Amino acid sequence: MTTQKPTDEVLTSPLAEASAFRVRLAEAGMDSSEALEAWLAADPAHRDAWVQVNDPWNLIGEHATAPELMAMRRDALSRAHGQGRARWSGRPRRGRLFAAAASFAVIVACGIGIYMWNVQRGDVYRTASGERRTITLDDGSKISLDARSEVRVRYSKDARRLELLGGQARFDVAHDSRRPFSVRARDQLVIATGTAFNVDMIGSTVLVTLIKGRVEVLENFGTPRAVVPLKTGGIAVDGPQRQVLTAGEQLRAAPDSVPVVTTVDVSRAVAWESGHLVFSDEPLSSVIARINRYAARPVEVDRDIGKLRISGVFRTGDLDTFVDTVTRYLPVVATVRDDGGITLHHKR
Repeated sequence: MTTQKPTDEVLTSPLAEASAFRVRLAEAGMDSSEALEAWLAADPAHRDAWVQVNDPWNLIGEHATAPELMAMRRDALSRAHGQGRARWSGRPRRGRLFAAAASFAVIVACGIGIYMWNVQRGDVYRTASGERRTITLDDGSKISLDARSEVRVRYSKDARRLELLGGQARFDVAHDSRRPFSVRARDQLVIATGTAFNVDMIGSTVLVTLIKGRVEVLENFGTPRAVVPLKTGGIAVDGPQRQVLTAGEQLRAAPDSVPVVTTVDVSRAVAWESGHLVFSDEPLSSVIARINRYAARPVEVDRDIGKLRISGVFRTGDLDTFVDTVTRYLPVVATVRDDGGITLHHKR
């Protein structure tokens, strides 16, 4: 009995053949061919293999305008052929083609993984102590970042998603009703199409101040119950899923408490853009949190004085004037630590 010697045709799998077709069509600049259509019709397994090979290629095609993938697409094909020539130069042409196709498939899969990871991660912008920065996005929207702040931006064809990771930022949104603009800050999601608003994260509290236009804020905790009027003005929102803000309104949300909407002086809320910090009867703990964005070394506060309240206007970065004012008008004493920082204590 004569044993038939395996050939390249016998050793090839549907996946390898599909990869070979993909490479051939790419080289010829074609989307399909009679040979491919006949091969697909011959066996359902061929169609399954073609989907496994062609879908990743099409995914790249959907993002063809991305410079990273345009370069990756060219480089992948070039490297695949290079590997095929270097490793299988002694094999028949068909064998070399399958080897190149297999290398190409691996390169494309890795490239897509890296690209999609970057897409999910988004672009991250941050500022250092005492630094302010303005970023203009692709659609013309602008982000003004306060000191020690960080924001992540993820744009797609049908959505503009941002997340404030820390600090404070003003968002001036370019109108585009087809692509909602949203900013997430902890459990709060601000949704807008064309407007301007400020988001400030102070400790565990989130402040959303609407400068102009209209926004909707989604609270991702609690269940809808009631809207309660406050004696001091404004309303307390007891766990609704959606709250609409109009210009001049501010939503204050903190864990384990009812979100509160009040009318505020917008110019005070955004005074940080001109280098000023304005406080009106605020707890010393939250005031220090803002002051520390501009301090080279953080100011520390004893817990027993954190609830003392203070009002005033201070220049950002002018720590000496702030400490002098606090110790003059509040029962507080300041001591200098070994690292040069300042700790505020209750004056006994």
